[in-house]
Amino acid sequence: MARRTPTIPVREVMTAAPRTVFPDTSVGELLTLFERHDFNAFPVVNASGELCGIVTKLDLLRLLGPDERLQLPDLRVAASRRVASLMRHGVVTIEGDEPVAVTAHLMVETGLRSLPVVYRRGRGPELVGIVSRGDLLRGLNRELLEAAQAPVVGERSVP
Repeated sequence: MARRTPTIPVREVMTAAPRTVFPDTSVGELLTLFERHDFNAFPVVNASGELCGIVTKLDLLRLLGPDERLQLPDLRVAASRRVASLMRHGVVTIEGDEPVAVTAHLMVETGLRSLPVVYRRGRGPELVGIVSRGDLLRGLNRELLEAAQAPVVGERSVP
C-alpha cells in the first residue's frame, strides 16, 4: 500500500488576518481581549504588520500568578504594564506554503498550541495568519477524506 503524505498547504487551513496586539498594548487591554476571544495567543506586530513576538495566556498567568512566597502582584500595576514586557520574542513560525503535516510535526515537537503563519520579505516576517491544532486536524481530516475517495494507483475497476 502506498503511503501518502498530506499536501494541503497550511494557508488553506489557517485563520487569515488574525487578531493582533501591539507591543504598547496594556496588559489590562490584553486581559479583556483574552476574555472576549477564545484564543490561546495573540501575535504581536509592529505598525508595519511585521511579527515581533507572541503573547499567550500562559505568559499572562506567569505575570499575574503568585511569586515564590505565594504573594500576588499588585494587579493594578500589572495591568498597566505593556505587552512588550512579557511577549516572547523568539517566535516559532511557519510559512503558508508548508504542508499541514510539517506544521503538525512542528507543533508536536514544540508543544505549541498555535503558530503564526508568515510571509518572509526583505524587512521582517509579515504576519498573514495563525494556525491552531484544531485547524491542522481539520486539514488532516480533509486529506484523509480525499484519500479515501481517490482510486488506488494500479487498481482496475471491474465491469
